[in-house]
Parts: sequence; structure tokens; C-alpha cells
Amino acid sequence: MNLGVLAHVGPGTPTGEWFRRYWLVVGTTRDLHDIPQAIKVLGEELVFFRDPKGQLGLLGLHCPHRSSSLEYGDIEDRGIRCPYHGWLFDVSGQCLEQPAEPKGSVFHQKVRHLSYPVKELGGLIFAYMGPDRDDPPPLPKYSPLVNHEGQRSIEQTRYYDYNWFNYIENGADPVHFSILHRSNPNDGTWRSWFFNFHDIPYFDAVETPYGMKVISRKPGPTPDTEYIDEKSFAFPSILQIGDTEFTHFKKPASALMNGSHNEHFMFLTPDDDEHFTLFTVNYYTGPDPDFFEKLAPSRQLTTKEEKKEYDRRRYAPFRGSVRLEDMMTQGTQGLIGEREEHLATSDRGVILLRKIILNAIETVQRGGRPKGVLTQDQAEKVLKIDSFTGIRNRKE
Repeated sequence: MNLGVLAHVGPGTPTGEWFRRYWLVVGTTRDLHDIPQAIKVLGEELVFFRDPKGQLGLLGLHCPHRSSSLEYGDIEDRGIRCPYHGWLFDVSGQCLEQPAEPKGSVFHQKVRHLSYPVKELGGLIFAYMGPDRDDPPPLPKYSPLVNHEGQRSIEQTRYYDYNWFNYIENGADPVHFSILHRSNPNDGTWRSWFFNFHDIPYFDAVETPYGMKVISRKPGPTPDTEYIDEKSFAFPSILQIGDTEFTHFKKPASALMNGSHNEHFMFLTPDDDEHFTLFTVNYYTGPDPDFFEKLAPSRQLTTKEEKKEYDRRRYAPFRGSVRLEDMMTQGTQGLIGEREEHLATSDRGVILLRKIILNAIETVQRGGRPKGVLTQDQAEKVLKIDSFTGIRNRKE
């Protein structure tokens, strides 16, 4: 299968149909208010709302009567009413009222608008847009969304204007941490030592039951140990990083003796071929009650440099902000399948990622169940996506 299919997620495309086998994050509980919200998911224009009874609705954006936008509709006890001619739809898309039709008319019973099932979990709202919408696969119980022993924080929703796959495959490329995100090699931190431009750590790319992970390693403080940094990918488009507290808190290598306490999850949902939305969850089990407050400054898209008045480059200045550095590189790559590439041995993580996603897409085309889609007997299983950062015994 040509790599170019990965860039395209609209209805009927191989990658779009693959995505539609999974539950995708479409919003957060925090950001859903008392007015409808227009969103775009996998190339489809939708409207998102909660009725006064607390029921969530995700319907086609345009009213099936005369196509006016339901983003401007009125939310009522029984659903959402189109502002143009007053047709009322419940959260299942069933038309309940058509005020201008003759009294006693049952025409409304024949009108069923596009609707997708939605569920809330841990402050995130997921939608299922695939086949069998009346009996969808179970929504995975992601561990940071169902566990309550620690602290959970949902960051501000982020919106990007380039292709979804450029962001995802970046997570399978640990080499870029040592080069793109390089820091002062003399600052005494774990990050500058481990991700050293002059001594880039070796890494393995390993397939897992939920997707894959890259495992970077360096010799540990004793001959029988090693420093480990893992970054994981889970189907269909989830990245998990375990080193947030070490990377952003400028801790020395010795701090890894206690292991990582924060799981940093990024749920990516493609809007269309040129845009995606990122929902980020942190789950912290460490002893610091102010951890998220201290983490907040690193979430800002700021650099210490001032933009030069003659600098016309879109992403400049970018150095010194991990997120801006990623946006610059990923946003200028172009689409997979259209850009020219010469992959090297250090791209083994990217190569594996592409392979397992293409295999999953082919599974869907054959009518099978792709990796990461749960069966009903797995509905109560808690899904742990592990990304260990710390010191462990060296494997022989």
C-alpha cells in the first residue's frame, strides 16, 4: 500500500475508514458550554452539544431540511432546534418537531439526521464514527482517565494546521530530541546529558499489543543498570511520554532513581487532511501537590528570542520552546507520500510505525478487526500505555 494513503482521512479513504473503527476524542467536558459547538472530524462537519438533561449530541452540522448550520441552533430540553425553520432533533438525530408542517403530520418521524454515539471518560468526550453505531466496540478504559489515586489535569486544547501523520510519526523518532530540542550540555540536567547532541542514545523500536514504543538507553550508574526513556504510540493516534517531570523541571540524572511519576498523554484527532486537534492529559502520582502549577510555564508557546523585523519566516523564532520546535519541523514537511525522503537506520522507529499502521488499515480493508479495537469481553479491562523513564537492571 502506498504511503500516501496515510495523509488522507476523509470518508471512504483507507485511512479514514480505519480511524472510524476507534473511539476518537472530540472535545472536553470543560469546554462544552450552553451553546452548540461546530467541529470537524475526519473531514466531516459536525455540531456538538449537551441538552439540559445532560445528554450529549454529535450531529451533522447542516440541518437536513435546508442545510442551515445547527451551530446557531437553540438547545432545548429535548435536543437542538434549527434556527431557520424550527426543526427539532434529539441527540440520536431523530426529528421530533417541524412547526410549519400541517397539524397532525408525521413527516418528522421519517427524518433521521446524521448522529454519532458519544461517551465521557475522565473529562474527555469520545465519539464513534464507524459501522455498527448502534452497537459500537467498547470505549477503552485508559488508565489515566479511570484511575483516581493521583492528580489528573487536562491541558488547553491545541489546534494545528498541518497533517496529522507528521505529528504522530514524530513520536517514533527519539533522535530528534537530541538534535532539535538540544539544551545546554553543561547545565547539569538529565535531559542535556541523556539527549546529548554529541552522544545520542541508542534506541530500540518495539511493537506492543497496543501499538509500539521506542526505548532509548544509556549506561546506568552501576555496571548492571541502565538509564531508560520510553515513548509510546497507541492505536489509533495516541502518544504517551513518561519523562515530562525530568525534561521540564531540569532535574539531574540522579532523580531518575525514583522513577517517573507523571504520564503525559496526547490524544490526536484529525479534523481533515490539513488540520488536527490535540487533547492532552497529565496524570501525576508523585508527592508534589503543586506539580501542575509548576508544569504550566512549560506549556506556553514562547521563546526568549524576539522576532527580527526582517524575518518573514512563519515559525520564527522557534528555538527554546519544544512545542514551537516541533511545529516548525512538522509544519514544513509536506504530506507523507508526496515529499521526497531518504530514510536511514536512525529512522527505524518511523519505519515500524508506518508498517504497523498500514497493516491495520489493510486489516480493515479485508473486513477484519484492527489492533486496538476492543471486543466486548475486553470492555472492563483497564488499558495501560506504559512509557517508563528511570533506571532499571540491564538485560543480558
